[in-house]
Amino acid sequence: MVKNQLFKNIPDLQIIQSILAAFGLDDIEDVRFFTKEHMIDVDTVQKLTELRDELKEYYLPCKSIKYLTDLNEKKSITILRQFIKIHHYKCIGMEKSIKGKKTMTYRLLYSDEDYLKSPSAKQDKEYVLSFE
Repeated sequence: MVKNQLFKNIPDLQIIQSILAAFGLDDIEDVRFFTKEHMIDVDTVQKLTELRDELKEYYLPCKSIKYLTDLNEKKSITILRQFIKIHHYKCIGMEKSIKGKKTMTYRLLYSDEDYLKSPSAKQDKEYVLSFE
């Protein structure tokens, strides 16, 4: 029985912890920033390639072919976003200039929004401003 458009089985926190470990993050509430260069340093793509068989158990067959073949940093971030979204977390990306070079930095955030509501249904807006 299909659970949603991506997964045949809802991902549990154990597989999400394995994915986060591949990114060098401690747990789903880790708020550290990471970049694609950081992902290369901790060898994220290789670690996710080793997890491929476990990840196939969760994806629908047509989606596993699309997302788990020819893994790179961009697909790795997509996989992370898909798995944490089930547990109401987001991976947001922000462009920063580091030593004159533009770099995308990513971070995990909890989102308690109901994904089925329309954007106009929001009433209270909360903003987070960080200076780094």
